[in-house]
Amino acid sequence: MKYIFPFFFLFLFYQNIAAQNGKLIARQPLDIFLRKESFGQNKKLAGRISFEKNGERFFKPKYTYLDSVEIEQITYLSDGLKVKGYLAFPKYKKQIPCVIYNRGGNREFGSLNEYKAVFILARVASWGYVVAASQYRGNGGGEGREEFGGSDVNDVLNLVPLLSNIPQADTSRMALYGWSRGGMMTYLALTRSCRFKAAIVGGGLSDLWAFMETRQDTIETVFANNIPGYAMNTKAVLNARSAIKQVGKICKTTPILMLHGTADWRVVPEMALDLSKAFLKEKVPHRLVLFEGGDHGLREFNDEVNSMAKNWLDKYVKNKAPLPVLKMHGK
Repeated sequence: MKYIFPFFFLFLFYQNIAAQNGKLIARQPLDIFLRKESFGQNKKLAGRISFEKNGERFFKPKYTYLDSVEIEQITYLSDGLKVKGYLAFPKYKKQIPCVIYNRGGNREFGSLNEYKAVFILARVASWGYVVAASQYRGNGGGEGREEFGGSDVNDVLNLVPLLSNIPQADTSRMALYGWSRGGMMTYLALTRSCRFKAAIVGGGLSDLWAFMETRQDTIETVFANNIPGYAMNTKAVLNARSAIKQVGKICKTTPILMLHGTADWRVVPEMALDLSKAFLKEKVPHRLVLFEGGDHGLREFNDEVNSMAKNWLDKYVKNKAPLPVLKMHGK
């Protein structure tokens, strides 16, 4: 009997943590882009996106979408940790679908900032989506320590209950959108949930063994520094984070748009080709688009990428298009 009470209280403790997942505990409007008196805080960004006329600030034509959205820095709970992130959403109040954006990089490298909030999150929000994004635990001033595709995948999935408490968010229609390491996070989230209506992966890291071979610098700076148990359990921890080793677990009801540059040295395009081949075998719905000469961020194809991403989201998330027929058919 004396052993029952400690286990009971431990059970209640973890139940309480789980119940708190996604709780939004702080949100701060990012007024730097929306009010004239705030532009001085980031003159470089202000000069890029706006101009002054008769003492007033106006967004340049390419960035007028910022007039229609709001951006917030947020803190939310994930596994009992205070994790940092961003929210972006249109100013109108009707219910709209959601996108969870997964950042690339590790630790502070590649972290979300005002630039990415403006040029990525706010743009997607302007298409008519509530966008939530995590810095992952331990980053941007958040608690804990990231694990490069370990328990920090919970920080992605715990944005779902967060969104469910945003009145504007329709969580029956959600998508994932990840770039580079964020692609890895997207694939891993899809091994654990089938509630997402679509996914987009750009320059996606899907094979950590190939990453180690083509990027020797990653062994110490990324793997050893971020992945718990890497030295003792190398095979297990790399396989667990590699989509190419997890294809059988990836949800088959979430169509995935894969975008990759053929001149990408950071995450070689062969990863996308190998994963697409495995997806074909396992009947995972996807479309692979290779951009000739495109770099890791596909900067040369920015407008085309945005158009493809918007069309994919609108098709499967907003308009609820049926899944493609993957059985052999036709005359």
